[in-house]
Amino acid sequence: MNDKTLEGALEQCSLHSLLMLTSKVLSRSGFGDVQILDRRQPRQKSRFGGHEIMCLGSVGSVPVKVVVKVIKDSVRLRMLDELAGTVIRTKADMGLIVSPFHLSATAKKHQDSYTSVRLETVDVSELARLLRLYGIGVRERGSVDFQFFAALEEAGARILNFMRREVA
Repeated sequence: MNDKTLEGALEQCSLHSLLMLTSKVLSRSGFGDVQILDRRQPRQKSRFGGHEIMCLGSVGSVPVKVVVKVIKDSVRLRMLDELAGTVIRTKADMGLIVSPFHLSATAKKHQDSYTSVRLETVDVSELARLLRLYGIGVRERGSVDFQFFAALEEAGARILNFMRREVA
């Protein structure tokens, strides 16, 4: 049950695999309808401007929209600024940034200063905790399921190849 091993596995994930993991965690966490949008590779631009996942749900009869930015880097202040702008522009109720790394000291220091929008962060420690909580990528006794991560990368590569051939 070594979280450092799980954190290491997360750091090695491709962006597409990280998107699939994040989508699964958000679904199991109750974020409603979770949709991976069109950005699946690191240098690819997001057609929707600043987020890769959209969560549409409701609290009672009130609709809720959450935009999620998934990055393959440490969370820096600039990224929080960009996410805040995306939340405002899309009229979302909340922005969530997910990273298989940690928050920079500056980002951690200023995270609470975003008072006009709600921004939450999920760093590698929190992501590993959520994966364990929902039994994703871990075996029954708590060890990392490396076969799961390898199969995830394989499936991701097949999906990307299919999309290159059929969608382009």
